[in-house]
Amino acid sequence: MEDSTLIPILLHDWLAGNDLNFKPLFEYYFPRLKRYTMSYTDDPVISEELAMNVMLKVWQQKTRIATLNDFNSYLFTMMRHETVSMLRRKKTMMTLSAREEEAPATENITETVSYRELLVRYRECLDKLPPRRREAFILNRERGMSYAEIAAMLNVSIFTVQNHIAASLKFMRRELHDYADFLMLTAVMLMPMLTEY
Repeated sequence: MEDSTLIPILLHDWLAGNDLNFKPLFEYYFPRLKRYTMSYTDDPVISEELAMNVMLKVWQQKTRIATLNDFNSYLFTMMRHETVSMLRRKKTMMTLSAREEEAPATENITETVSYRELLVRYRECLDKLPPRRREAFILNRERGMSYAEIAAMLNVSIFTVQNHIAASLKFMRRELHDYADFLMLTAVMLMPMLTEY
């Protein structure tokens, strides 16, 4: 579908409950999202996967999208975050891979076991957080979203998001204190730097 004038009508009808209208929305936006992310990834397969992820999230976040003023802007912001997240993960994996090649084999085994234990503990800690706090923490630390973006997405104030992240970090530090030495090495993997807001 190429007629962009129909998009607001289709979007309105889809949000009003007509799920059949999602297909033409998908057909309109999917190739555009794919082209957008291709400029960053230069890989058609990865671009297609990322665009598909975003469209799936759009489907899943229907109630949240219903409150937006600018769907188009929101959609391409989601696409940018999805792409940046993927590029960060790729860079982290390349860094870890390079470290593994440089380190002695016995050191690698110890680090791998410690990392796996830490990852399990980290996931357990996440599960202990209240749902809203956990969602804010994951969006910021794993998805790289800014406080302002999270506040808009969760329909709360930036101050609330700051409180969620601060409380989550305090809880994580307390729960993972046994791994203090190892946390510095894995911080890049578990908790990307805060995005400026």
